[in-house]
Amino acid sequence: MRLPKSKAVYVLAAAMLALLGGSAATANAAFKTVTVSDNGQRKVIRGFTFGNVASFLRQHHIRFSRRDRVTPSLASPVRDGMEITVEHPLRVEMVDQPALPGHRPARKRWLTFARTVGQLLRQQGVAVKAGDRLDPPLSARLHDGEVLHVRRHLTRIATRTEQIPFQTIRRRTDSMYAGQEKVLTYGVKGLRRIQTTMVFVGGHKVGQRVRSTVIREPVDEVIAVGSRPRPSPQPLVTAMASTSRLAARGAGAGSFSRSLTVVATAYAAGGRTATGWVAQPGVVAVDPSVIPFGTRLFIPGYGVAVAEDTGGAIVGNRIDICVSSEAAAREWGVRTVTVYVLK
Repeated sequence: MRLPKSKAVYVLAAAMLALLGGSAATANAAFKTVTVSDNGQRKVIRGFTFGNVASFLRQHHIRFSRRDRVTPSLASPVRDGMEITVEHPLRVEMVDQPALPGHRPARKRWLTFARTVGQLLRQQGVAVKAGDRLDPPLSARLHDGEVLHVRRHLTRIATRTEQIPFQTIRRRTDSMYAGQEKVLTYGVKGLRRIQTTMVFVGGHKVGQRVRSTVIREPVDEVIAVGSRPRPSPQPLVTAMASTSRLAARGAGAGSFSRSLTVVATAYAAGGRTATGWVAQPGVVAVDPSVIPFGTRLFIPGYGVAVAEDTGGAIVGNRIDICVSSEAAAREWGVRTVTVYVLK
């Protein structure tokens, strides 16, 4: 009877052991069945073997290195029915792209025994936050030479405040002469808060939202504008020569209540008076403690004027008449005159 080749080899080996002084029991102990899982590939090896796991792997040309993970350890003796696992680390690279533009990506390389992306990142302490984009995903299985891409997510909020201009409302009134104006309500600017939310992913802005909130409403400015026609001018006198006659006649007729001697200067028209009127000819600046606002005066060489303005230099018996131009003000100069307070 002819034996199969494999069994013939085993019988020959057993016979040799017997010739060398061994026994059948020794031969049976030398014959082993070992299962090897080489990076997930399983194979069963049967044969005569001695020594430890390292020598067994070399004998059967199974590659391993110091970086590999071998279970049981390389120094463990080989036993019948043993299972040997050889795991080779995977080479994995991660490209971590910051959220904001202008930043270089960070590159990291690892040798790992992790089998999924999630296991690797947990082992390396790499956090992936909500909004970050990971390719491949956490559940994906790793492969040797894998390149992971993480694109970071960032939300930035910028807040600024801007003014809201007020409206100017002009209301006509016949309680004032044409050309006269008075501020009834001063305008107040409002405030608006502008909040801009920007979303960045992997160095690119992917979204923006602007929200506007009024935190103070503006207050409109209201100006009363006179509409009543001015009466035709009826000067009491037109020259200094008539002053004494006016005073004598007025005293008898009761056209003025009192007179006083003042130092009179002049200023050019423009802008507004202290009482809100337009500064124009016919207006005079006074010291209100001497001549109250609203008093009508006859000023020789000028005519009738209304006390509607004041100034820091107008103190005591001093007045400042409004004329049409700077040239007219220079022409007037500084005069000492007797003015009459009209009834």
